[in-house]
Amino acid sequence: MTFDRFGGRFTVEGRLRALTALHAGAASGTLPIATDRPVARDALGRPLIPGATLKGALRAEVERVVRAVRPARACNPAGGDAERCVPAAVARPALAAGGTAEARTAALPAETCWVCRLFGAPWLASRVQVADLPVEPETWLGQYQVREGIAVDRDTDTGRRALGYDYEVVPAGVEFACHLRVDTDDPRLLGMLALGLRELEMGRLALGGGRGRGLGRVQLTVTRRALVRRDVDSLLAYLADPTSGAPVDDGTVRDWVSAFLDCLRADTLPEETG
Repeated sequence: MTFDRFGGRFTVEGRLRALTALHAGAASGTLPIATDRPVARDALGRPLIPGATLKGALRAEVERVVRAVRPARACNPAGGDAERCVPAAVARPALAAGGTAEARTAALPAETCWVCRLFGAPWLASRVQVADLPVEPETWLGQYQVREGIAVDRDTDTGRRALGYDYEVVPAGVEFACHLRVDTDDPRLLGMLALGLRELEMGRLALGGGRGRGLGRVQLTVTRRALVRRDVDSLLAYLADPTSGAPVDDGTVRDWVSAFLDCLRADTLPEETG
């Protein structure tokens, strides 16, 4: 579980299509007349989906699946110490200890839950990297939609205009370029990630705000999957041609999922080899 050597690389490329209107929010408006809740934009004013938004949705889906079968194998790293697989009182001394980076990193994975081993935690770097998703220009007409929201009085079941607000959305049908990288070739970890990606490909995940209102449903169409293994021949071929990598078909992905499901059944996830 160290990051000082090449441990394999799995990449996914595709197009993420908004099945419904999408609100991937920005911190604040930058226009002279801005909505209360603008969407995220690139430097040219075009919509984008922050990579952290997609990564968070994938992680949440994987956490739900793992926690439903093996509750102790998926912690809540954003919660208090009691909800984390490695409390801060344990993590800080281990990371501050002397010795090599490998020794410091190796002090914690035994206690680290399965999901944190893949997606990272305050004490462990993530193996999953998701780039910001830029809009595919031919699918966007250059327009945003503005919708109104209003608080509802629970007693009278009527709106309270004093608590109204508006928010921007990207229209349904707009597509975004998706690029995801995972720094491992371990089939069990890749199978765990594949559970989340499968839901995304089936259009069952939603991103951004307003999901309770029906916003944010998206669907991933994969255009390329490639794997560079950690063995010398595979790595040398990749170094000679960075566009190389063994294509990954649906059957291989199913094998990865089966490998992880075996871990769920046995309640054990051995350390990676190599």
